[in-house]
Amino acid sequence: MALFPLALWPLLLACWTRPPESLALVRGGNRCEGLLQVQSLGQQGLVCGDHWGLGEASVICRQLGCGRALYVPTYVVWPQEAQQSLLQGVQCQGVEASLWDCSLGKWGSLNGCKCECIGAVHCSGRTGLASLGLRGGGSPCAGTPVIRITEGPVISCGLHQKEASVFCRRLGCGPALQASRPHLTGHPGWLGSKVISCQGTESSIFNCRFNLNFLDHCDLPTDSEVVCAGHTEARLVGGEHPCAGRLEVRRGLTWDTVCHADLDLATAHVVCRELQCGAAASTPEGARFGRGSGPAWTEAFRCAGNESLLFHCPRARGSQCGPGRDAGLRCTGEKFRLVNGSSSCEGRVELQVQGSWAPLCATHWDIADATVLCHQLNCGSAVAAPRGGHFGDGDAAIWPDAFHCGGTEPYLWNCPVSTLGVPACAPGNSASAVCSGGCNQGCGGGG
Repeated sequence: MALFPLALWPLLLACWTRPPESLALVRGGNRCEGLLQVQSLGQQGLVCGDHWGLGEASVICRQLGCGRALYVPTYVVWPQEAQQSLLQGVQCQGVEASLWDCSLGKWGSLNGCKCECIGAVHCSGRTGLASLGLRGGGSPCAGTPVIRITEGPVISCGLHQKEASVFCRRLGCGPALQASRPHLTGHPGWLGSKVISCQGTESSIFNCRFNLNFLDHCDLPTDSEVVCAGHTEARLVGGEHPCAGRLEVRRGLTWDTVCHADLDLATAHVVCRELQCGAAASTPEGARFGRGSGPAWTEAFRCAGNESLLFHCPRARGSQCGPGRDAGLRCTGEKFRLVNGSSSCEGRVELQVQGSWAPLCATHWDIADATVLCHQLNCGSAVAAPRGGHFGDGDAAIWPDAFHCGGTEPYLWNCPVSTLGVPACAPGNSASAVCSGGCNQGCGGGG
């Protein structure tokens, strides 16, 4: 074997004895997202992220073969990490081929340094679990914030104004009109502390600072919803129940009345579906439910009819709406059923409205109405339409609508509908039906 020149021995010895260098993203949903962990200069640990940005993240994603950098969240150090060593002072320009070409700083424990946050990176190379949205607010642009960054806990805390603004912009919902005004339960010294802290200029909430030490102390019942400028939802007011009334539409924080000329049947069906009130039964005009006191909605919705929310409908220029031309709407309720009989094809008539079942009033209920319902439930024809709570009264309040069917309509909501006055219905006077079909015919389909 040939001998190496003596001058090369120090260099070869240094290569053989130098500790290996490596990096990885850990505690994420995949290898392209998570906290940055490095092995360098003979030590291994996480990296301080106090002064991190997309420059450092771009180098890391490129080195790992994970595409471009998407987000650079930082996490306030957890107490269990306090005794561990962190690599501090990492700084990159963003053009380096690898992290080892950047300025790496030095190793140190939290007890001996001023590091506050651990750095994390999310790259584009693999689809991770990062997601965010607003839940329970009537549209994708209002509600309680829900954030998921990795396979870790879901963050469902309120947001202050700066954080809400970043959140709304990331959703494409415009600026935040209302923040959650959250507060944390627990130690009095936590007043003003935040689970999420942003400067307000970030392109995404994922680029903000997270303090998961406070995550278990969110007091959601006291948090109001976040409302973005793009929020749109509907309500019915002035009616005798939540599924009938004057149509009003909320834009951001303001409720506006809708002109009757701008409410077509497809839009009416979408409103009823959004309110969990079934389908549209009628659209009374002439301010049947009173005149609105707020501003008039200036746009017309052009719904196809299959949208789940009014928010998703296209819009066009609205009509000029004169006094007394406010739109009214009656919805049908969601489903019908027969209960408390010997089979699902006979019993007390109930309809489901906004998720709850209520008995129907029998004041104008007759054999023609019962025939339509029996056909609708695949239970044959009506044999009888007993009144006076023949199959019991039930626990819920009696629904005041009255159907006026001819007997040939395919569904009850194809019949003319009116609402009883006051009193709406005598106690115990619930409608009933006895159909010719039995359960062996597959009846009781739920409407």
